[in-house]
Amino acid sequence: MEGKKTNKKKKILYILIAIIIIAGIIVGCTAKFKFSLAYDDSNRIEVYIGKDYNKDDIKAIAEEVFGTDDVLIQKIEFFNDSVAVTVRSSNDDQLNNLVTKINEKYEQSLTKDDLTVVQIPHYRGRDIMANYMWPIAISAILIVVYCAIRFRKLGVIKVVLKTIIWPLVIEALYLSVLAIVRIPISYYTLPLGIVLAVLTLIVITYKNEKELVEYKRANKR
Repeated sequence: MEGKKTNKKKKILYILIAIIIIAGIIVGCTAKFKFSLAYDDSNRIEVYIGKDYNKDDIKAIAEEVFGTDDVLIQKIEFFNDSVAVTVRSSNDDQLNNLVTKINEKYEQSLTKDDLTVVQIPHYRGRDIMANYMWPIAISAILIVVYCAIRFRKLGVIKVVLKTIIWPLVIEALYLSVLAIVRIPISYYTLPLGIVLAVLTLIVITYKNEKELVEYKRANKR
């Protein structure tokens, strides 16, 4: 009876996972993934202030001028006299307003012509993943080979398929959630995906170890 209930719960879980992944694929293909400011189309506005500045002050000015808290502030020079303000878009009025407020704050006489505005193109997902591909591929092959040897008594094909399929399912589920909930792809989302894959492999290995112990006990009788 308990076995039937467990199997039913598993089926419900698998169906739920499948629905989320399918929904994620639909959203990913239609609305696309959302990217953080660091990875999306943006304008990088470089300003030479000419004196020491406070990043928090520049951020507050930029948020007021551009009407958003989605602003990235970066130091350009070692001497802390130049700053880069990155926003998703900007117009002439906003740039003039930015210069005015920086002049008021730091007693300068900058004009819009003193700004350097660079258009930053959108990063593609595959370009972001390019740095991770080879380490992940090599690690995955080594793990699969190890599991196939270590747990061969449980069935090589069964072990290999489980080791390959479940991390892929979890990654697909993770990406689907990002797409559906509109969580931006950022510096943190990709490493978190790798962590989830590693945790999945740890769980699979733990379960295989338990099965192997039970298998050895059963064959000793």
